[in-house]
Amino acid sequence: MSENDTVWRSEPLDLIILDLLRRKEGSLKDDELFEMLKSMVKEISLPILNKVLMKLELTGKINVSSLKKGKLITIIKQKES
Repeated sequence: MSENDTVWRSEPLDLIILDLLRRKEGSLKDDELFEMLKSMVKEISLPILNKVLMKLELTGKINVSSLKKGKLITIIKQKES
């Protein structure tokens, strides 16, 4: 997709991912998440998904674990004060 073909999302991709994880009881495999996102966000690619997952993991919102095939993405529960 070229820069001229950029389509603005009404909701940031990281919020969409967190919402999908919450709907699926807090965890999804990366391939399941990617398929769900492809039906919602037409400009998604694996490099874009991995970049957003890295951002979410570095900010402490999710945990990404390696499996034999793929990765398991789990939402991190926030401690209540």
